[in-house]
Amino acid sequence: MRGMITPELLAERVLRTLNLPAKDKAESIIEILRTALNDSRDSAIAATKAAGIEIAEEEAERSRSVGARAAQQTALNIATRIRKRHIEVRG
Repeated sequence: MRGMITPELLAERVLRTLNLPAKDKAESIIEILRTALNDSRDSAIAATKAAGIEIAEEEAERSRSVGARAAQQTALNIATRIRKRHIEVRG
């Protein structure tokens, strides 16, 4: 498994590729990369939670259609828990 690419490592690579001195530009590029990384992470978390809610709701509907009330309730509880945490993260 390869090592993690950190904002610091990526900034170093960008500066080296552009032949720019690291001492003058590194901190601002690192901060830009860190912000972009956090934004990407937040988007990925939101998308994952949305997919989880959708799957749980689909499973609840499928369970309802075959009369599996306990499974339906479990799926609805899972969707509710994901939704609650999703709102807490965004709030």
